Amino acid sequence: MTPAALVRSLLLALPAMLVAGACVLLDAPAGATALVVGLAAFAPTLNSLTRTERRRTAAAERSREFAQVLIDAIPDPTYVKQQGGRYVMVNEAFARYHGMSKADVLAGQLVGRAEDTANRALSLEEDERILAGAELRKEEHTQRHHTGEEVFRIISKRRGVYLDGKPVVVGIDHHITEWRVAERGHKQALEREVQLRLRTEQFVQDLIDLLPDAIYIKDAQSRLVMVNATAVRLRGMSREELIGLNAMDLAPRAGVGETSLLEDQQVLRGEEIVKEEQSVLPVTGEECFRVVFKRRCFDVDGQPVVVSIQHYITEWRQAERELNRLAQEDALTGIANRRCFSAEAQRAMDTAERHGGALTLLLVDVDHFKRVNDQHGHNVGDEVLVELARRLRAVLRKSDLGGRWGGEEFIALLHGGPQAALEFAERLRGIVADTPFPTATGPLRVTLSGGCAEYRPGDSLSSLVGRADEALYLAKSEGRNRVRAERPAMPG
Repeated sequence: MTPAALVRSLLLALPAMLVAGACVLLDAPAGATALVVGLAAFAPTLNSLTRTERRRTAAAERSREFAQVLIDAIPDPTYVKQQGGRYVMVNEAFARYHGMSKADVLAGQLVGRAEDTANRALSLEEDERILAGAELRKEEHTQRHHTGEEVFRIISKRRGVYLDGKPVVVGIDHHITEWRVAERGHKQALEREVQLRLRTEQFVQDLIDLLPDAIYIKDAQSRLVMVNATAVRLRGMSREELIGLNAMDLAPRAGVGETSLLEDQQVLRGEEIVKEEQSVLPVTGEECFRVVFKRRCFDVDGQPVVVSIQHYITEWRQAERELNRLAQEDALTGIANRRCFSAEAQRAMDTAERHGGALTLLLVDVDHFKRVNDQHGHNVGDEVLVELARRLRAVLRKSDLGGRWGGEEFIALLHGGPQAALEFAERLRGIVADTPFPTATGPLRVTLSGGCAEYRPGDSLSSLVGRADEALYLAKSEGRNRVRAERPAMPG
């Protein structure tokens, strides 16, 4: 038995022993008297042990008070438990968190709360593992029972030795509610930002998909990051296939990709590109015309991008081309009309005036054309004119000009003198007279008459046509189906 235990035992037993001694003194035999005398002799030793125990008790109390002050300085709830879950020491933060005094906690009121019974079995099981030498560290998300407040905490438990030398569980609940709530707020804000970004991108995508122009959006490396539905349709590729391709991947032929890359770099430096292009659609092979606009913009992250808008003007260019054609071609026969022939003939005459060179004008007329219309109808008459224009084009050289002068009259400006022109005209007359014209009413024999006039320095087109018309009149007066040259110029 330790001295402290002995002292405690003696202190407990001493009152009874003193009472018994008093009773013996009233009527005590000799042995009892000796016992009392022995106890009196032991009194100094007993007093010394009592003083030692008191000092030790006082030191233990001071140690406990110091430990209490120490854990009270810890801002997180801290506690010490014995085996079985009894709290032997808690700090102010622990008591405050549970909404009761430290004395109530040590008295067992926390353990006895009905709302804690669900977790008590798990806590006791953990305590047993800790007392056996294990360590525990876990994060827990709960609610305070008396306030309903949401709580996040990291629970740490380790084995320790109490003041009496017995093993205990030392635990600390590190509250991280503020950080977890802030983290959750940041996550929610980030999710809202992501959702806003996605909605913004989808809105932009939906918006550009409504536009009829092809739109390509490229990053600083000229890689596609967004295209609209028109671009997808024209390229014949899916949106997923197009995203990530660069200017070189999209180039239809060598040189185009390099040009596009250079333009993109210009745009990223703040310039704007506006140009018209003519190309062939990769899907259909159709000719297309477009006006390309390239400008710098900034995406939702503030990064510069190249926005390329391709405004297709194919219909307008084709209509313009058709108008030009109609302005230059005879609507019925497709050969040059009078206006176009006059402009081209005047340019040829101007060249001959400056540089020399022989030119001869040929004017031909279908013989008895009115009779064709009267007997077979105007539709057949139109067929005759179309076929005559075709045969005229077939014998013309690339350097010659041909056209419809009006009605059943056709005209040609030939490079060469009158003799060469007469030979050409005779060849054309033979082709017309020797081969019947196919018409809706059957083959039809057609003849023509023609007149030639040689270009003279200083001639106007009207004067040249006038002389050729005189030669044509001469051919008709001689019986038609023949070609005549103008009369020689009178000397002087």
